[in-house]
Amino acid sequence: MALFLVLAAALSAVCTQAKTSEQLLDDRGRADTSAINARSDFFSYEGRFDFTSSSDSVRSDWPCSRVSFGVDVEGYSDGEVVFAHKSLKSRLNASAWRADGTIAYSTIFSGPSAEGFHGVPLQEDALKIPSDSSYVTLRKLTQAAPYGTGIGEKLLAGSVFEFHGLTSVDGVTVKNAAKKGRVVEYIGASDSAGYCVEGTPEMDGSIDLYLNGWEWDNCDLATPGLLGHHFDAELHVEAEGGMGLTQNANARIPAFEGEEPLPFFWAKQTLLTDKYPTFDPKAKPLNPDLVVISLGGNDYNHQHGNVPSNETFSEAYEAFLLSIFDAYEANPTTIILSVCGQGSPAEASFDPDNNRCSPCPHVEDALVDFKAKHADFADRAELALVPCDGSVVTGEGDIGCNGHKNAVGQREVFEHIKPIVSNLLNW
Repeated sequence: MALFLVLAAALSAVCTQAKTSEQLLDDRGRADTSAINARSDFFSYEGRFDFTSSSDSVRSDWPCSRVSFGVDVEGYSDGEVVFAHKSLKSRLNASAWRADGTIAYSTIFSGPSAEGFHGVPLQEDALKIPSDSSYVTLRKLTQAAPYGTGIGEKLLAGSVFEFHGLTSVDGVTVKNAAKKGRVVEYIGASDSAGYCVEGTPEMDGSIDLYLNGWEWDNCDLATPGLLGHHFDAELHVEAEGGMGLTQNANARIPAFEGEEPLPFFWAKQTLLTDKYPTFDPKAKPLNPDLVVISLGGNDYNHQHGNVPSNETFSEAYEAFLLSIFDAYEANPTTIILSVCGQGSPAEASFDPDNNRCSPCPHVEDALVDFKAKHADFADRAELALVPCDGSVVTGEGDIGCNGHKNAVGQREVFEHIKPIVSNLLNW
């Protein structure tokens, strides 16, 4: 059935003409983004962006990747900026922020669900900038591979955000945004990517969910986005539905999610959906204050009993933690927090082979082994268990589509780990 839906999506992609605003072209037929080019020093970028494929644009596919810039509004009336972007299967949260971190104005831009006959059209979308605004952000809400990282990704184009800059600036002076003093990296699977956050259980099993499920992703309302906003931190997210540490969901059928688990992509690829350009974590180290890892659920769920041994899982966990510490060796205080659980008592009724707390003993054992073998990192690798007994996620009003948490459920998890993060880093 899943393969049929992927093939149906491919047919839909070929037959559908994307609906976007009129393209902005110069006299050579190229995108005219001369107002402020995407390569301007005014723009700062959070998340993994590819700066190599074009001289006048940058692109990203990981969820929660974000462009930011500062603004001064001239006079007392609202200003406006117009973004130029190509955003296939992508939703973007465009927001104007006050200096105190509250939102002055926000809206969602959506790209086409399929390429047109001439590729992905260039869109222009205007954002009102209220007079009390201090800075502006444009954040990708959708995960990179809406149809999985297996055959679906090979047959269909993924969700890619390509930023070309600002084509129009009215009543606003653009400047550099103040650099955030904290850096958080969040590594995980579907919940971390914001999958189905805006969906409802009534959508489960529908063709629309499988073909256009990206329309209900929202990384901003997921735990990583909430964490970054609350602690006023620069946020970098590498998360994708179905991914595991040692194996991906439904590993017995690798065509669904592919054979490479998330650590492979973390270590090698700037974009999840494109193996070029390659990524070297040490070439331009991020050196975060906090790295959150939420992996293991797909290793032990949706596997029909074909799960890794404790030894195999521990060895893989050790290797991944060491690779992270090695990449960020310039920051001797980076802390890795492993988050496990986050389930509800209602999960088994949705999928008997799904218990988000089942990997937690394995994650806990892996951390115990790691601390015993690597005393120099022992005080920098911690665990946060999020119970599945209904004390955090209840299963009542906090579940979106496909058994995943909605915005209420994501906030419940965030509220549980917030004091843990605060205590670990004295934030």
